[in-house]
Amino acid sequence: MSDLDAVGLLDAYAAGTLDPVDAVDDALARLAAAHEALNCTIRVLDDRARAAAEESVRRWASGTPRPLEGVPFGVKDVIDVAGVPTTAGSWCHGLDGDAPAATSATVVRRLEEAGAIAVSKDATTEFAVGGPHPPRFGAVRNPWDHERWAGGSSTGSAAAVAARAVPCALGTDVGGSVRLPSAWCGLTGLKPTAGAIPRTGVFPLSWTTETVGPIARSARDAERLFAVLRGPDGADPRSGPLPSFDVPEGGHLTGLRIAVPGGAFTELCDAAVRAGVAHLVDVLVAAGAEVVPGEVPSAAEALPIGYQVVFTEAATLHRVDADRWDRYDPVVVRRISQGIVTPAVDYLRALQFRVELQRELDAVFAGAELLVVPTCPSTAPRLPDGTVVVDGEEFPLYAAQSRSTMLGNLTGAPGLAVPTGLAPDGCPVSAQLVAAPHREATALWAGRVFQERTGHHLVAPPSAT
Repeated sequence: MSDLDAVGLLDAYAAGTLDPVDAVDDALARLAAAHEALNCTIRVLDDRARAAAEESVRRWASGTPRPLEGVPFGVKDVIDVAGVPTTAGSWCHGLDGDAPAATSATVVRRLEEAGAIAVSKDATTEFAVGGPHPPRFGAVRNPWDHERWAGGSSTGSAAAVAARAVPCALGTDVGGSVRLPSAWCGLTGLKPTAGAIPRTGVFPLSWTTETVGPIARSARDAERLFAVLRGPDGADPRSGPLPSFDVPEGGHLTGLRIAVPGGAFTELCDAAVRAGVAHLVDVLVAAGAEVVPGEVPSAAEALPIGYQVVFTEAATLHRVDADRWDRYDPVVVRRISQGIVTPAVDYLRALQFRVELQRELDAVFAGAELLVVPTCPSTAPRLPDGTVVVDGEEFPLYAAQSRSTMLGNLTGAPGLAVPTGLAPDGCPVSAQLVAAPHREATALWAGRVFQERTGHHLVAPPSAT
C-alpha cells in the first residue's frame, strides 16, 4: 500500500483490491514507525480515522464514493481539526493551552466532506516561523538522511508523506514552507495563488504572504487536492471568486512557453540543483514546450524584503505575549523582535516593492506561461546546525533556503515544487514551476507531464522501503 499515491488508492478501492479500513490501519502503523524514526507526528487520530474509514467502506460498497473517498491525509499542527488541540508547535499557543479546537479549518472540512480521512496532526516549527529545533517537540529528521532536517515549516507533514506513511498532507506556506520541505523530502508541493484557498481555522502568521497548500507524492494528487480545497468560504476576506480550474489532458505541451531566469535564482545554487532544473526544462521541451527569454531583475531583493514583511506581520500577533517569550523558540523571538523594531516607513516601502516585483513578473508572463527556477539552492540542511552546502561550501540555512520561493509569496503567484532526481549525496533536488496568478492548472499540467515522462517522484527514501 505504501507505494500508492492518492489516485492510486482511489483506483485500488474502485477495483476492489483494497479497502479504506486496511489503508487507514496501514497508514496508522506506518505513522507510528515514521514518528519513532523521524519525530514527525504530534498526535495520531486513531479513533476518528477508523470511524471515517468504516464510513468510506460503506460508501464504496453502495456505489456512492466521494471524490477523495478513503484517502488518508495528515494535517500540519497550525490547522484546526475539530475536537483535537492545535499546538502550533509551542508550549504557549493560546491562553487555553491545549484545548481542543471547536471546529475544523475550512481546508480540513473540505477534504473530509470529499471523503478524505485525517489521520494525524503533524509537527511544525514553532508558530510556523521558528527554527529546526522547536523547544516543545524537537527537530523532525529527514527520511532520506536522518542526520538532516526535513525542512520547514511544514516539517512533519513532508516527512510523513516522504516516509510513505500517508499519501498527502496539508501544509502552510509563508516563504516556502510547503515547497521547501517538499523539495528536501523528494515530494510535490503546491503553493497556490494568494487567496485561492481559505485560511479560516489556520493559526495566522502573515496575512499578506500566507497560503495553505497540499504536500503530495505527485502532481496528479496535488491537482485532485487543490480542486477540492480551492474557492471562497465566506469567512476569509482574502478568499474571493475564482476562475475555472481545468488542467489540460494529454502528454504534449505544444504551445507552452517557459522562461528560465538566471541571476539571483542560480547565483547561490548547487550544481546538482541546477542540473535538475536543466533536466526538467529538457523534458518539457521534448514534450513540446518552447523556451523563451524572461528575467526578474529584482529577484535578489525578494528574500530580505519578504522576511521584513513576514517578521513585521508576525510581530503584530506575538508582541502581546512578550511576557511568555522566555518559553518561545529563540529563533521566533529574534524574528518577531526584528519585526517590532521595523519602522513603519520600511514596512510600507516593502509593500511598494511587492507591487514593483509583481510588475516584473507580469512582464515575464506577457511572453511565457511558466517560469522554471530552483525550488531551493541545496539538498536538505544538516543537523544540528541547519547549514546547507552549495558546491562544497557551507552556508547558513536562512541565507539560502527561500531565495526562489519568496518570489511567489510576495507576488501571490502559485508555485509547484517537483523532484528532479538525486544529488551525489543521495538526497533529492527539486525545481519549481511558477505560473501567473490563478494559473495553477498550467503548473500542474507541466508537472504531471514531467512526472509521466520521468519517475523521480516514485523514488522512495531507503528508510521507507
